Amino acid sequence: MSVPDPAFDRRAAALLRAAANDLKRDDTTAEADLGLAPGTFAGLTSGEQPVDLALLGRAAEVWPLNERDLLPGHDDTSRRVRIMRAKESEASSRVLARGGDDYYEYRDTAMSRVASYRPEWIRMLQPVDDNDADNPAVRWNRGHLLYQFTYFVGPVNYYYRWQDRSVCVPMETGDSVWGLPFAPHSFTARSTDEPAYILALTYGGDLVGDAQRELAILGNAAAHQAKLTPEGGPAALLRSFLQARAVTVEELARRTGLSAEHLAVLVDGDRQPTGTERAQLAEALGISERDLLPPSTGTDGGVVVQRSATAHRWHYPADSPAYRFTQLAGDASHPHTTALETEVLARSAEDTAWLSTYQHSYLYVLGDQPVRLLWEADGERHEEELQPGDSAYLMPEVPLSFVRTDPEAPPAQVLLLRIAGAVLPEVRHALGAMPEGGIERYVNEDRLWYSKEGN
Repeated sequence: MSVPDPAFDRRAAALLRAAANDLKRDDTTAEADLGLAPGTFAGLTSGEQPVDLALLGRAAEVWPLNERDLLPGHDDTSRRVRIMRAKESEASSRVLARGGDDYYEYRDTAMSRVASYRPEWIRMLQPVDDNDADNPAVRWNRGHLLYQFTYFVGPVNYYYRWQDRSVCVPMETGDSVWGLPFAPHSFTARSTDEPAYILALTYGGDLVGDAQRELAILGNAAAHQAKLTPEGGPAALLRSFLQARAVTVEELARRTGLSAEHLAVLVDGDRQPTGTERAQLAEALGISERDLLPPSTGTDGGVVVQRSATAHRWHYPADSPAYRFTQLAGDASHPHTTALETEVLARSAEDTAWLSTYQHSYLYVLGDQPVRLLWEADGERHEEELQPGDSAYLMPEVPLSFVRTDPEAPPAQVLLLRIAGAVLPEVRHALGAMPEGGIERYVNEDRLWYSKEGN
């Protein structure tokens, strides 16, 4: 039997009301569509009665929507945080074999249904005595959907394959890698005398969810047509908007004042538009200039390798440091992903610094020193002591700070990975453009879209 969850029921009620509003159904017409008794719909959309799966199935039959459109997410956090202790991680241990040999030991770390993280602690069980990517002891995977940030501890060999080119990169503690989906890779240990493991922090980003489900319906051909390759550059974006707007090069020339011959060169990608030309093109097409700028990337072979020795390091805040940050692997194509190795300098709650972000936050306690985690949720301050190997997830916009457990002990070390969820800049700008009261209704629609009494 499921445990009652009033907050989940309220979110389900709000989604049902919002869907009916979108489809221009008032209570009476919604009840007729769904085969409900008169007066029932008001109870469902107020949260007085639970929205069950049978109703979702009926709605998906008679309305042009999917059951998923009416299913709210589960909040499995406590005070907006979810903590997993090292002992809980150890209890999740399982060993997977490849080619008949034990290859990895996996352990779960803190995950939440609210975010797309799938972070694992992975110990290498296969030792090698060379750095040869073609070593037969290396068992490659087939790649996977999720993006992967990897933090290395100990003498670990990292292998990756891109376009039939296989590479081995010997890694040490503090090194890190960011990698693209579906690129085959593997890991081995260069020694059996010291720990050799990784923190493989995979996440879906905006590839999972609605986009994946939509393309699964549209099919492979549509997905290939929709793709924008790095080689396509600004020209591919320009061509895409010309098609979307049904605008010819000649009409674009009339709107911009640029010659059709010059525009043809830009559309073909033989040269890139200047900043002035990009502004003219954006205005003519009714879009923002940034819509004509493809993301940049620093990946080589589908990965970005960041050596600890060459990473950027800085104190935060600059005038009275509570932390020393080290920038870990990432890529400009994912500007809303931030990976930081955090050295906790603050000795007390009075000299710490609070950190807050629009991103989802994952943390893992490295090294051998515990740390105090402080955070604020719903107007109250909370605190937990985290031991080495403990991990945690925190919701966006939850202020947090770290303090050494023992002021005289060496600084604690915390791995911090921040990722965006579904609330990307387009959504944030849309929220900012809403009139007063719009955000509250967007988050929790609680009324019919019009008043039956009139104005």
